[in-house]
Amino acid sequence: MDRRSALARCLAVSVACTLALYAYSWSVSPRILPISGIGSDDVGAMVRTEGHVRSAESLSSGGVKLELLDYSDFASISVYIPGKTMAAIQSSSSMVPGAFLRVAGEVQEYRGEVEIAVSDASAVQLLSPAHDNAVNLGTLALNPDTFSGMQVLARGEIGDIVPLVDRSKIMIASGGDSLWVEFSGSGTPRGKVDVFGKVSLDERRDRFEIMAVGGSDGILPHPSPVPANYSVVSLASLAVDPAASEGKLVAVLNVTALAGEVIGTSFSLSDFSDGGEYTVSCMAFDWNWQMDGRGIIDGMIVKFLGTWSYYGARAQWQVASDGFNLRP
Repeated sequence: MDRRSALARCLAVSVACTLALYAYSWSVSPRILPISGIGSDDVGAMVRTEGHVRSAESLSSGGVKLELLDYSDFASISVYIPGKTMAAIQSSSSMVPGAFLRVAGEVQEYRGEVEIAVSDASAVQLLSPAHDNAVNLGTLALNPDTFSGMQVLARGEIGDIVPLVDRSKIMIASGGDSLWVEFSGSGTPRGKVDVFGKVSLDERRDRFEIMAVGGSDGILPHPSPVPANYSVVSLASLAVDPAASEGKLVAVLNVTALAGEVIGTSFSLSDFSDGGEYTVSCMAFDWNWQMDGRGIIDGMIVKFLGTWSYYGARAQWQVASDGFNLRP
């Protein structure tokens, strides 16, 4: 073989190797694509994309399936993360609905749907947590189903502030002592009353109450006859050690009934966006607006962190939180 032929062959091999390396690098270096740009033609390719977590589902295998949503066009895609990979992700506890993520992985097809499979913990980055997920009110109002179950930070002018009162809860008081009573009778007991019921632990509120909810139980004007099998106890003794009377039928006499317990506050947020004025309803459970010392009044601009969900009892979409998450 002459020198010229050998050189040509060397060049050919060099070009082939270069092309092979380029093809390999193309296959392992993720292409940066928006969610809407990822389709069945990309199956087998490595891609990188960003989106907000719309839902997070734990799988029986120990893995997690996320649904990522692009706010710009509401395109979405599933992301599968195996259990071992998920366990190695330091920010895994923050990967909840509303969090903003960047993920990289191989596009694959599962049950006819395109998804991204992540195999490396470093390929998942938390760009911002759910509590930074600010969504304008117009976007929420016009796309309610899209954001269902997501944690959002809504900003607007607060109004229509109304404390929510549970009328089935009656506080009884005497001499500085007090106790809650669960009452299912008609009317609203007021003034001096006698209470007949069973002492029980309300696990959700972590407190003892008197259950006056049927039969001989009840709240009657004072004085009233004590039913058989009921033990007369003082409110003072119950307030000190209610557990000692748990499960017993008690009669608490000559106490003052104060109707209703504030269980939260409802309000609205309004803002101008997308060329119009939008208003959304909000619910802050376990927040008594009247007892808040910061002077929050109608017309203030606030930020409220909560979950966007449909509230069947009022037939409306709302931002709701189980805790106090109002942010002036």
